[in-house]
Amino acid sequence: MFFAVIVAAGKGERMNVAVPKQYLPLLDKPIIAHTIEAFERSPLIQEIVVVIHPDHEDIFVKRVLKQFCFKKFRKYVFGGDTRQESVYRGLEVLRERKKDFVFIHDGVRPFVTESIIERCAERVQETEAVCCAIPCVDTVKFSEDGTTIEKTLDRKKIWRAQTPQVFRVSLILEAMEKAFQDGFYGTDDSSLVERLGKKVALVLGAENNIKITTPFDFIRAEEILRWEKRIC
Repeated sequence: MFFAVIVAAGKGERMNVAVPKQYLPLLDKPIIAHTIEAFERSPLIQEIVVVIHPDHEDIFVKRVLKQFCFKKFRKYVFGGDTRQESVYRGLEVLRERKKDFVFIHDGVRPFVTESIIERCAERVQETEAVCCAIPCVDTVKFSEDGTTIEKTLDRKKIWRAQTPQVFRVSLILEAMEKAFQDGFYGTDDSSLVERLGKKVALVLGAENNIKITTPFDFIRAEEILRWEKRIC
């Protein structure tokens, strides 16, 4: 079985707006509602857990839960001080489902598609851990001090990680707990599994599967959504 933990516990300070970015209206509904809806549509997903900031409970209930009927929504939990802690709190809801699989997804990536979800679900049953990603098209430079280039990396070997990232529940819990024990905080979830010496499979994502972080991202998201509505 497949479950989803959608992480929306950030304050969204880089957007420089009064309303947290995950609750900003993207055309017809809040960003986080679009994201939940994407997993709601997938016949593979059984239940959805959403991780929110404790200060945002009122806005989440009023603008999301009371406005939209999500049949697969199970519950919401409060996040921690870091994304890693927030993900872990979401995973704890699924602790009894250790043999099943969990999609971990950013709440502000509303354009994840059913095909991405299907590709991840198929691959993770073989490998226990997958990371949605896209190949890098830019030339990538490495600089130790941030002022001079040490070398140019082979972009054919560079992938830009996205979410969802999908794991067997028991594996990601083990990886999270080991990371906390070691005082390690990764920038994504797959890095924690990598630390265990486990292989993480790459699954092709999509250029439009963007994370809305800045005002420019929001403008781009509106254009993507308008285009999707135009071709549907």
